[in-house]
Amino acid sequence: MRGAEFGELTAFVAVAEHGKFSKAAAALGVSASTMSHTIRALEERIGVRLINRTTRSVALTEAGDQLLRQIHPALDELGNAVESLAELSGKPSGVLRLAVGSLAVKMVIDPILPSFRAAYPDVVLDITVDDSQIDIVDGHFDAGMRIGSRIERDMVAVRVSPDSRLIAVASPAYVARHGQPSRPDDLREHDCIRLRDTTGAIRK
Repeated sequence: MRGAEFGELTAFVAVAEHGKFSKAAAALGVSASTMSHTIRALEERIGVRLINRTTRSVALTEAGDQLLRQIHPALDELGNAVESLAELSGKPSGVLRLAVGSLAVKMVIDPILPSFRAAYPDVVLDITVDDSQIDIVDGHFDAGMRIGSRIERDMVAVRVSPDSRLIAVASPAYVARHGQPSRPDDLREHDCIRLRDTTGAIRK
């Protein structure tokens, strides 16, 4: 296999896994236009469409799905072979895919990112910021960050931050008009600004 062909197949798998050209391009460190051109070159070379493109997402064709099933194990084996050699050097390397909520970015990721990059320059962080509780396993992530009460029971969890307190705030004018709640249940009778997640459910 020529180098260009290997690059095309790697790009194809990245698009299939990420579901978007922009995310796949970011994961491989190239531009979205380069990623699109690479996939188009692969399709032209083999003479069949592999990906159906829309303005918002991409989806594999039947041929694309078949190709992914056939080449994915082989590319994984190649990746494992390279990683096994990297382990001999004693230095962590490779891509670390994380699924984190926006709160975790501010509380955990941002404060340690500079020191992490300095300590592990050969590790590429691929961070997806998503508050919809994206499935870590189905999304092929290496790890994720969740609020303790929202961690699936079959997941192995390690604390990465201290306990946090949530407080309710109101303007003096609002309290003057509606009174001050004395216990959490009193908030049910007040006009509160609440969060709605991507499923449409309002967080309690």
